[in-house]
Amino acid sequence: MMENEEICPNCKAKDSFVNDVRGGEFVCENCGLVADERIIDDTYEKRNFGSEGGGKGADSRVGGPMKAGEGGNLGSNLVKRGRDGNEVRAKSGGGSYNQSPTERNYEEISKILGNKDVSKIMIEETRMIYSQVIKGLNMKGRNFKTIVCAMYYIASKRKNLAKSFKDIADTFGVPENKIKKAYNHIKREVVSGLSIEEQNATFTAYIKNFCEVNPENSEFRKLATEIAININKTSILEGKNPKTITGLALILAMKLEKTTNITKAKVYEEFSSGTTIDNAYKTIKDYFEQIIPEKYKNQIDKLTIKD
Repeated sequence: MMENEEICPNCKAKDSFVNDVRGGEFVCENCGLVADERIIDDTYEKRNFGSEGGGKGADSRVGGPMKAGEGGNLGSNLVKRGRDGNEVRAKSGGGSYNQSPTERNYEEISKILGNKDVSKIMIEETRMIYSQVIKGLNMKGRNFKTIVCAMYYIASKRKNLAKSFKDIADTFGVPENKIKKAYNHIKREVVSGLSIEEQNATFTAYIKNFCEVNPENSEFRKLATEIAININKTSILEGKNPKTITGLALILAMKLEKTTNITKAKVYEEFSSGTTIDNAYKTIKDYFEQIIPEKYKNQIDKLTIKD
């Protein structure tokens, strides 16, 4: 049994194991490792030796409700492990499935946020951020709940929700300074966790959706997309939120095409604050020769996002 062990053999986190009584498991809160195949549920339980359901002498559980297995079957899940360390579970109701620590973490994200009535949209956004950072993220010695709070902070920024570090700290009972440290630890992985093609697809989708709500000619949409992709190629804004890059590309395209339907205020409202986009502009303005398409290079000298 793992009760006497203090260090997780998978992520090396200290004192991170909890007794998941309902699931009959001993689980690392940090990485999702299931340390024991089976532990006894020693919580309150009575037994009924009546004849209902199985004849005289049949016993049945009348304590707390049992945990539903996968597929809606009631029954405990017996946990075994393969040589790779991943879980190989067999349901008592028949059938089997594999669930990796990563999959368990997806479930844990939903649980942590769902317990605080976070919307399904924000839960999915946070899970998507986790999928972007998981390959490059080293969670050794870090509390998973704190990591979730940091990812939720990023998700709230993407969705333009007014969530500060303090708001999230108060909601989830995690120290504000630890959330900030976790945020600094993972923020660069948010973009770097995606391939170049996936990043470019993100810019394209953002611009497409924005232009459907704020109709503009196809040339404008094409220009904004090309600028965003060119910015990404230079790696000058590496680690920046994709929405910041998209917003900057839209404003540059707006200035080059001299559009009137789209305003900076609309872009700021949808993508990022004016200060954030202005700072990104200051970083890339000396690289316009690499970013601005050939057709518009005659406007580079006078190009500015200021009104």
